[in-house]
Amino acid sequence: MRVLFFFLFIVSTLFSQSDKASHIPPTKSIFLDLDTTVCDNACLEKLLQDGQVFSFLSKYRANNENELLENQYVLYSTLFRVIKDGAISVRIAVLVPQKSIRRYAISTVNAIIAYMLTKDENFELKVFNSIDEEESSILKSLDAIKRENYQYVIAPVTQSGADVLINNSKNLLVYIPTIHQSNYKESSSNVIFGGIDYQAQIQELMKHTNEKVAVFSDGSQLSFDLNDIIKDKTQNIVYSEVINNSKIDFKRILKTNTRLDDSSVFLNTPLVKTSLLASQFRVYERKPYSLLSTQINYNPLLLTLTQYEDRENFYLANSIGETSVKLEETNTLFGHNITYDWVNYSTSIGIDYLYSHYLVPSSAREFKEEIQENQVNYNISIIKPARYKFEKVLF
Repeated sequence: MRVLFFFLFIVSTLFSQSDKASHIPPTKSIFLDLDTTVCDNACLEKLLQDGQVFSFLSKYRANNENELLENQYVLYSTLFRVIKDGAISVRIAVLVPQKSIRRYAISTVNAIIAYMLTKDENFELKVFNSIDEEESSILKSLDAIKRENYQYVIAPVTQSGADVLINNSKNLLVYIPTIHQSNYKESSSNVIFGGIDYQAQIQELMKHTNEKVAVFSDGSQLSFDLNDIIKDKTQNIVYSEVINNSKIDFKRILKTNTRLDDSSVFLNTPLVKTSLLASQFRVYERKPYSLLSTQINYNPLLLTLTQYEDRENFYLANSIGETSVKLEETNTLFGHNITYDWVNYSTSIGIDYLYSHYLVPSSAREFKEEIQENQVNYNISIIKPARYKFEKVLF
């Protein structure tokens, strides 16, 4: 007789000291009977006597009139959290173009698992790795998803992948955490977007500018997109610089550049370059009116990579709201957080929406953000990196 002891998910054990009880429920189990031989009550009793508990659980059938056997089944099924009849109530597909989204290929999947582990539901999550975002690759993954009868898909893709999904995901409900709907004049009603609204973030940041605006970018597509948004909102850009390599000549850029004095400087650069620029302004005695950045630099490392004096007039736009302690701690066990990482935060909103609206409609939502016209509607806060923490700016 062979019995398969199957865990829906095996989560790596992380050793850490804590005085808090874990919020994560124990893993649920399915015991599959791979032996077609019928086992009567005498057989079941023999299995218990021999200590073959897993075989007993796989062979036991409901409505058994033997009270002793029924009590034993209840005892062991409770102990091992057995999924009755192998039922799976929640099934989710994740379409991941690994080469395109790199580190998010793992973290977005973990964010979904972390969310589901906080729910008392049996769930099945399957990752379909399209590798890249070529149309043929995405279509191949979509065919596999449909063939395996998944209805709900979370797809952290870039613009290329989103283009394919919008035109080819009929009969699926797709959530894209990485793209904002404003990128499309028209879209499919079955596609929901969770991307950050950079237009709205920059609009809020403009409240902390004066009549002079300067822009720094890193040559990425996102930085150019942010530049374009800024240019649409002001005609007074006095200076623009692209820093697209690791060797930065700060002396050339800053030493005699008086145009930066008393100007509102947008830093459309990643964290390390942003931190370097903030510190070098003070080194070369440049005195901007304000430093400004969107979600891309909302990271606690900014507090350690810069000195307080470097960021005294620094304003950040943030669309990440409050989350439950349970959800934060569960994500931490996977080595990432949703408090500062907006893609994982958006992914969590997506699974929360699918779970509470379609998968288990009786459940309450964990997140406050609403979905309006197929787009997550984020609240935007302006944050200052204070001496030891980020503080919300109150107007």
